[in-house]
Amino acid sequence: MGDRISIQFKNKKELSVVFFSHWDGKHLIEKVEQYIKELNKDTKKGAIDYPRDRREPNTIMVDFIRWYLQDSGRTKSNHYLGATENDGDNSDNGHWVFDLINNKWDIRGDEE
Repeated sequence: MGDRISIQFKNKKELSVVFFSHWDGKHLIEKVEQYIKELNKDTKKGAIDYPRDRREPNTIMVDFIRWYLQDSGRTKSNHYLGATENDGDNSDNGHWVFDLINNKWDIRGDEE
């Protein structure tokens, strides 16, 4: 048994890689929301100097993973990446896409 879920970031039509979790469930969604609040607070209004400032999805995904797993040590089995939402198992909680421009979720899968 698990609490499987996947997340992805998007900026208009550009999509990040997909982050899968076997055990984190919707707790992962709460953590993304916390991360986004901190990211928005840390970014100067109107800044476009860096990919993170421009909300480029793959850069945001790398930064989120760094932030999320910073105190976790080595990953044994819970987390992995895929190119698409179909590259792993998100059967318990579906696939969630966070729109970095509109600051909202677009859920796919079981919760639709």
